[in-house]
Amino acid sequence: MLRLIFWPVLAPSFLLGVGGGALAPVMVLAALELGATDAFAAAIVSLTGAVALLVTVPVGMTIDRLGDKRTMALATAATAALTVLAVVALAYPGPASLAIFVASLVLRTPAMVAWSLARQASVADTVPAVHMGQAMTALGGTMRAGNLVGPLAGAALLVWFPIWSVYVFATVTAILATALLFVRRLNSAFDAETQRSRASRTEEERAIGVRWGAVGLAGVAVATLTITRIAQPILIALWGVHLGWNPAQISLMVAVGSAIELVLMFPGGYLKDVIGRSPVLIICLVVYGAGFIMAPLVPSTVGFIAAVAVMSIGNGLGAGINMTIGADLSPPIGRARFLSIWAMFSQVGALGGPLAISAILVAATLPAAMFVTGGIAMAGAAWMAVWARRVNLPRGVGPRRREAGE
Repeated sequence: MLRLIFWPVLAPSFLLGVGGGALAPVMVLAALELGATDAFAAAIVSLTGAVALLVTVPVGMTIDRLGDKRTMALATAATAALTVLAVVALAYPGPASLAIFVASLVLRTPAMVAWSLARQASVADTVPAVHMGQAMTALGGTMRAGNLVGPLAGAALLVWFPIWSVYVFATVTAILATALLFVRRLNSAFDAETQRSRASRTEEERAIGVRWGAVGLAGVAVATLTITRIAQPILIALWGVHLGWNPAQISLMVAVGSAIELVLMFPGGYLKDVIGRSPVLIICLVVYGAGFIMAPLVPSTVGFIAAVAVMSIGNGLGAGINMTIGADLSPPIGRARFLSIWAMFSQVGALGGPLAISAILVAATLPAAMFVTGGIAMAGAAWMAVWARRVNLPRGVGPRRREAGE
């Protein structure tokens, strides 16, 4: 199964993840270099999040009209072109450079949303339900791996070259990702399986609609997971400072946590297919939340290391759970449009999470923010446990049935 989707989906996804990961740490620095104020540079990040929320549904509708593969090709090509625009703004600074730079970031956002939705829809169309958890986990894992490799590559470039070199690097990764989509020999098996899967649908399967009640109930749990994930790097950094750690030590702790998540990613994907999506989401949220609660309960260096390890175990087991559930609930017809609506649960959580954490820090203390974040994850687990039967996600299949492809 992973061999089937490696070249058409996973490899391009990794390349785009590397490029995006390289850009993330320097986005604010590049804006400052072009004359932006601190406040405006920070606002650019929020602006891209707001644009993503606004364009997600229209992008999903466009994918249904153009097709998954064509959209992926157009999105990667547009990403490369728009990143070149940022290179021009940074390499040849002038009065309009900041506006050009911001425009490139804003316009790049719909392309990345289109790529994300199209790749998820193409995998959901092609991979059998019994392997969906592993496929979606691998898909999410490629972006995580890219986001780990990208900053390291960007840091190496910045030792010798200016900031615009990182944008050149991101352009190259986007071009390579686009090229992979047009290598017929690497994509033929995936394309053939996609056509076979679509042609084999019965009239009953084509008529399946969306269970909106289940979507809303599962979406609440996924939103709590997103809020917790967005809060994690913020609170880890603040808690490290609270304990007197220096930036290098905090960064190392984050890297260790990311490594734990990557190690547990594939066992988590296997569990989604064997014991079911709902149990894995519940376990993920409980363990994840426990890590946040542990930090203020054991306010020491050892407690902090243990807390980050527990957070990473929970988050690693839940890697790809959002995309897997979205694929489970999506209809055979109009899948991309549905997935665009499903993505809004995560995007709302991503926008609201930092605001909620800021409000808690203003009104209370850092330990209170840790407790509340852990409580949000626990509440999401309880919510999913209560409504799991109503949501009725795939509950997993036994090893024999999986081998038989039933």
